[in-house]
Amino acid sequence: MLLSQLAYFEALAREEHFGRAAESCYVSTSTLSEAIRKLETEVGFPLVNRGKSTYRGLTGEGRLVLDYARRINADQRSLTQDLAYRRGHLDVTVRFGAIPSAADRAAELLGRLVDANPSVRVDLVADLTSEDIVSRVLNHELDAGVIHPGAARGHTRTGQQGAVRLTTMGSVHFSVVGRRETMDRFDGHVTGADLEHLPVALLGRNMLARKGFDRAMEDVGASVTPAVETTSVGSLRALAATGNWVAVVPSSVAESGDLASLPLTAPKVDLDVALVRLDTRPRPMLIGALDEAARG
Repeated sequence: MLLSQLAYFEALAREEHFGRAAESCYVSTSTLSEAIRKLETEVGFPLVNRGKSTYRGLTGEGRLVLDYARRINADQRSLTQDLAYRRGHLDVTVRFGAIPSAADRAAELLGRLVDANPSVRVDLVADLTSEDIVSRVLNHELDAGVIHPGAARGHTRTGQQGAVRLTTMGSVHFSVVGRRETMDRFDGHVTGADLEHLPVALLGRNMLARKGFDRAMEDVGASVTPAVETTSVGSLRALAATGNWVAVVPSSVAESGDLASLPLTAPKVDLDVALVRLDTRPRPMLIGALDEAARG
């Protein structure tokens, strides 16, 4: 059994397409397909359900092998990274996920990481939910991410296989942003009661930041029905810039031009954020560098 076979197999499970999997591994489709057939011969089971030259999912044995392949491939990447660090530098691409409400925190963390380790490259996947980031970290598809920590509940027991570790990074505060002529109507802040009478753009209802907003509004008896929902803070800002909507966004979203921001009060909406990564022993050098960057 070769490491390349496991890497190709993991790529096929991720891409769900022989051609795309081969492209992601920089090999021909025939090379990838033949390697996986050899892997099936070695383990003694079919791992892939195939149609006529098409991928139709994994067999039960294939899903079992995938769990091991992900761990083996992750350990191989960590070993390669740690050996590179022994040569004097951390030369690696960090695969990082970020929720929309903490994109600025993710950027700050990654900036500190690269300042301390100039050879590090970044593959940033933005606008994910916290739950999606936790799942991708557990499946070794991401090295780490910034989430609302409630999404990791049940996965943080030390010593548990498949556990994650959190490093707190403070809280995200929320404001209301809109065209200046709209925001000038308010006396330095916007309340939940004000939002009841405005066309509001919010993050999608499946996102933890939105759930926190909804709970806060419910606590003060405010009923805010969004006119637009999106998974992107950038889209919220763009919607507000049209003048057709106001948007609830992280307070770090800057004012510019005709766009103004006021704090959201009554209720004040603050949500904790944290770095999430696998709780592994030994701790890879990349993870140690991420932990250090998260602590600022």
